[in-house]
Amino acid sequence: MNVRREGDSFVVEEDGKLLGSLRRDTDGVVLELKEPREGVALALLRAAATDDEQAVQEFEEGSFGSVHLQTDDQGSVVKLVERLVPRVLTSRETVVSPARNGWIAVYDEDAERDPDKLRALGRELSSASAHVTITIGVEYARIVHLIAMERGRLMDEYVSVPSLRNVAPGDAIALRANPTVLSRLTGAEPGRIRSVARTAESPDELPAAEDLLGDVAAALGIEGAEIRFDQARGLPGGLVVEHA
Repeated sequence: MNVRREGDSFVVEEDGKLLGSLRRDTDGVVLELKEPREGVALALLRAAATDDEQAVQEFEEGSFGSVHLQTDDQGSVVKLVERLVPRVLTSRETVVSPARNGWIAVYDEDAERDPDKLRALGRELSSASAHVTITIGVEYARIVHLIAMERGRLMDEYVSVPSLRNVAPGDAIALRANPTVLSRLTGAEPGRIRSVARTAESPDELPAAEDLLGDVAAALGIEGAEIRFDQARGLPGGLVVEHA
């Protein structure tokens, strides 16, 4: 008995004869069997489950990001991390970088692979401080996402492929970077922000997500946005905050 993928479906064959198939629809999966054989059904369901696990792993490995606070006071950021991270995350460790070009980065073990958790961390750090806060990263190896906040208020948001957000056309426009706002918050040149913070209907129309991330961060004067948590642990001058 052989299980193979055929387009968006899985099929089971034996001696060249089709025994059954499985495809997905909006309500779940549709299982079609030529004969009611439990072994065939189980083979198809296992194939779909394995495929889901691989997709989740690829998504997690393709997502990373960090939170950047506009300050030179590493000690104050460490205190914020010690107090706030246990509230929203289950991380064992968080890295706080040294000041670089007026920014301090926070890299978190738990938040890095989950865009929702990363956004929550950025929101908490912004709300608890008076610093401009930029949360920036790559999501699922395909999208660059940036959130700019000040004192807990959302100031601007950028998504490189707004159509993948499944939002209304009017809302998609709001996900394009606002160079004027970002310039006021970061001191960066509006023209440079406009030239690099591009949007498109498909990731294929843009540079690779990690390259685009680096370009956007550089335009804002932010260093270290392209590195991951494991790399951040070795940053010279970085502090590893351990959570009980």
